[in-house]
Amino acid sequence: MRYKPTSTRVASYQILIASCLGLVAFISFSILRRKYPKIYVANLNNSNFNYLHSTSRQNLPQIPSGSLFQWIPIVFNIDEQQILDHAGLDAVVFLGFFKMSIKALMTCVILAVTVISPIRYVYTGKLDQDYPDDDDDDDQDNNDEDEPTKRLIKKVARYVIRSIPDSNTNDDSYQKFLWIYTVFTYVFTFIITYFLFKQTVKIINMRQSHLGKQNSITDKTIKISGIPPILRDEIDLKRHIENLSIGEVDSIVIVKEWGPLNDLFKLRKNILRKLEVYWVEYFKSNGITNKNQLLSSNLRPQLGDSINMNQQEQQQQDQQDQQQFPPYQDNVWEEDNPLSPQFSNREYVLEQIEDLVSQNGNSADNSLGQVSFLNDELLNKSRPKCKKGWWGLFGYEVDAINHWSEQLDIIDKEIIRARTREYPATSTAFVTMKSVAQAQMLAQAVLDPKVNHLITDLAPAPHDIIWDNLCLTRNERKIRQFTVTVFIGICSVLLVYPVRYLANFLNIKSISKVLPKFGEFLESNATLQIFVTGLLPTYIFTIFNIIIPYVYIWASARQGFTSHSDEELSSVSKNFFYIFVNLFLIFTVFGTAFLSDTVKLAYQLAQSLRDLSLFYVDLIILQGLAIFPLKLLLLGNLLRFSFESFLWCKTPRDYLNLYKPPVFDFGLHLPQPILILIITIVYSIMSTKILTAGLIYFILGYFVCKYQLLYACVHPPHSTGKVWPLVFRRTILGLLIFQLTMVGTLLLQEAYICATFLGPLPIFTIFSLWNFQNNYIPLSVFIALRAIDNNSLGTRDEEDIIASTNSPISDDNDLTTSKTLDERREFQSTYEYPYLVDQLDGPIIAIDRNEVLIVDKDGCLIRKPQIIDEWD
Repeated sequence: MRYKPTSTRVASYQILIASCLGLVAFISFSILRRKYPKIYVANLNNSNFNYLHSTSRQNLPQIPSGSLFQWIPIVFNIDEQQILDHAGLDAVVFLGFFKMSIKALMTCVILAVTVISPIRYVYTGKLDQDYPDDDDDDDQDNNDEDEPTKRLIKKVARYVIRSIPDSNTNDDSYQKFLWIYTVFTYVFTFIITYFLFKQTVKIINMRQSHLGKQNSITDKTIKISGIPPILRDEIDLKRHIENLSIGEVDSIVIVKEWGPLNDLFKLRKNILRKLEVYWVEYFKSNGITNKNQLLSSNLRPQLGDSINMNQQEQQQQDQQDQQQFPPYQDNVWEEDNPLSPQFSNREYVLEQIEDLVSQNGNSADNSLGQVSFLNDELLNKSRPKCKKGWWGLFGYEVDAINHWSEQLDIIDKEIIRARTREYPATSTAFVTMKSVAQAQMLAQAVLDPKVNHLITDLAPAPHDIIWDNLCLTRNERKIRQFTVTVFIGICSVLLVYPVRYLANFLNIKSISKVLPKFGEFLESNATLQIFVTGLLPTYIFTIFNIIIPYVYIWASARQGFTSHSDEELSSVSKNFFYIFVNLFLIFTVFGTAFLSDTVKLAYQLAQSLRDLSLFYVDLIILQGLAIFPLKLLLLGNLLRFSFESFLWCKTPRDYLNLYKPPVFDFGLHLPQPILILIITIVYSIMSTKILTAGLIYFILGYFVCKYQLLYACVHPPHSTGKVWPLVFRRTILGLLIFQLTMVGTLLLQEAYICATFLGPLPIFTIFSLWNFQNNYIPLSVFIALRAIDNNSLGTRDEEDIIASTNSPISDDNDLTTSKTLDERREFQSTYEYPYLVDQLDGPIIAIDRNEVLIVDKDGCLIRKPQIIDEWD
């Protein structure tokens, strides 16, 4: 007899495998979190003390190190207001999507378990009406065992609906039963719509209240594009805007074609790195190589090591770390290791540098003494050499430090000259108004009667701007956009073929058509058939979902967007389009049926989704129980640390960037949950298993993402909650597919009247989308004038504000309540082109806690605060 795997049996295997993987990942994370806190609790580490996106999280609840699992209740108890204060509005919106999904799906699960499934079991003998012939296998053997369960479920069903007959059902009563599908299609649609609008109102109220109190430079600035040549001057443009009687302009920055200056700084970056590498080699040759001092290319740190100059301060910091975290087990030095601290000599030059640091650290000019490192008067050991020829392999051998110091001096002089040159102005400018209200009015105004002239939009934050793309000419930007669009189109078409081929492994019939002998072999091997048709496609599907989104993010980064937030929103759209079209619609079509007749679209879609229910329940189980715990491990960051520290990191600057918290990219983390929500909604009536699996998925996902957004990762863009409209529209799309599927499901069972009564639902859903677009989108983008607090300009001294920006925030400090997250991290920011105002610092040779030690062009040591580029 031909074997057919039941959905219950395959789901059981998947739950077992996914639970084991997830449990191993969860326990591994709990152990690694204690051992490597600078990776897994990155936002609370002193190595990120001056990193502006981590500073705001310094007063989050501390996670103790005494137990493996004490972090769970701490993360669970962090409320929404704390998330808003420490991670920003975008984090609240992202996690709010999970909370909304949990509430909506919980309501649907309760109705499905107590009403739909018991009644369906009475009439069909099945709890779910999804996978075909699910009860055909072993029905005769298990009939007696199932009889008590059937009677129990019948009693529950009669208690819910008294009119259910006790006798065997006939066709007429079954047709009456199908009205349950019609009724609950309406009910579930109203539930999802209700929670969508409820969450929308909550986000809008929070957004208006939170952003209305802000008074940062970003909130007062707009971006104007399409500026005609006659107005491409600061004075002329300012006069033109003020003549419109909208408000008073505070400052204007017209973007120019600074491409040559970009090229000079890229060349300077390469020269600076080479010089830093040779400085490290120079110190290493003089014995400065223990783990708390300068780290050489051959002395790589273990996970969790810090790079500090002052040993006394480092010992104090180690004691503080040991109170919060256990000692690192891998920071062990061999007794016979000549590089260990016991072999280090106090006569080494680094100890003399430390004395200079302690003696002159508080000097006004930040100079640490007139000790020159450009000669061998202090160190008589050999200095590193290099060849001046091609790739450093040919030519005369010269002193490497002197050579690259000269090259750095030459490029610096060229940059100074380049800064004084005049560059052609582009059609883009940043206009900062005197108040937030004036900026909001200007952003919504139509300034010019000509098409594509003086187009206004809210400006991105200064740290969010991609200046390399902003300096591009209009033709260069159009070429990039066209090239990326063609590339994505080609990729989308080419990816249809592997998806179509993978769909052949969903059932024996399709496998037998492609590989007849293999199909016959699977029919005779039950265990292998479960693996190939039930489990293998979900794992391959997951691998696709992990790899391909990075390709689309890479493509978005080259499309020419002028800000990282726009780039992120574009990657969300691209990745959702990919997984929805290529890995949902096309997978559904080629998995079971080919939609050759558009008239039968609903019928064939319902048939396909019914046949694929086994695949989707396994997919959701795998994603929820296994993939989310694996995300806690931050495998990409862990592997990056291992490989970069081994292959690339040679200088203190490299290690400074290595310990930087990873960016939580919505383009990677948001499209998949949206698709899971759509799949769950589509199957909400047909399969209680999928509905329950979807609920568990969002519960686990909420907890994992909450931890990462608060403790392990950062989200740098100016936090305005722009991602919510994308979520709303795509959820509405899922409701439309759900309604179309239910129409097809009823048509499959010849319930034509029941299907007809579902006709008004798509109209209601489209009207909901129209209502959102017209009435809610403006409040999701702009700040209402009534919501703007004109008295929130602040009365504190600049020293207090600077202190709140550059130091950890304590619970008893009122600075946290008087300034929002964006105001703190954007304080003293400007829209000046960075390469016009950045200081031309020399190489970094060491890191002293939250400061760096730099060698200037005269060879003197200078102390400066750490400055980390969050987008590097």
